[in-house]
Amino acid sequence: MTTALFVLLDEHDLTEISISELCRTAGVHRTTFYGHYADIYAFAGDSFGSILDQLADLDQLDAGQQSASVEAITASYYDSVRAILAHILEHRRAYRMMFSTRVDAGFRRELHQRLLRHADVAVANWRRFGLAQDVDPESAAAFIAGGSVGVLEQWALSNATDVDRAAADIVGTTEAWLESRRLAESQA
Repeated sequence: MTTALFVLLDEHDLTEISISELCRTAGVHRTTFYGHYADIYAFAGDSFGSILDQLADLDQLDAGQQSASVEAITASYYDSVRAILAHILEHRRAYRMMFSTRVDAGFRRELHQRLLRHADVAVANWRRFGLAQDVDPESAAAFIAGGSVGVLEQWALSNATDVDRAAADIVGTTEAWLESRRLAESQA
């Protein structure tokens, strides 16, 4: 059904796509759809969120990092951010619509919850390497997730196309935040 959604979004705004049309394009019965989702907006939010989860490859970032170096973990995060930005660039029209229609608040909430799980893994990895030991993990993860939603929205709504530069800026912002916190504490 997600593939069908993207096919339909190439020619229609989400507000113009009926559940009947989505199900017909996907080759599934409407009963299947309603067994999982209340409306097209809930489905779209879940679909986009699932794609971003797959691109972030959270399982690899979490399970595969036990013996990795800080540099390897940072490279993995960079790669996942880059993949997400490239996907948004490829489907920019659809993401612009998701950030700009009545689905906006639910979509943001869905993204925030998914990105919060990613941020929890990031903070746990930092702490495993002795970084951010004095930072409240829940507050740090919430800060990162909220900022990530904002960055993804900004990217979707912009006309920027340099995925590598944007990914480097995002990863660099996290590093700058940790450094600024360290400096603030040293002056206190």
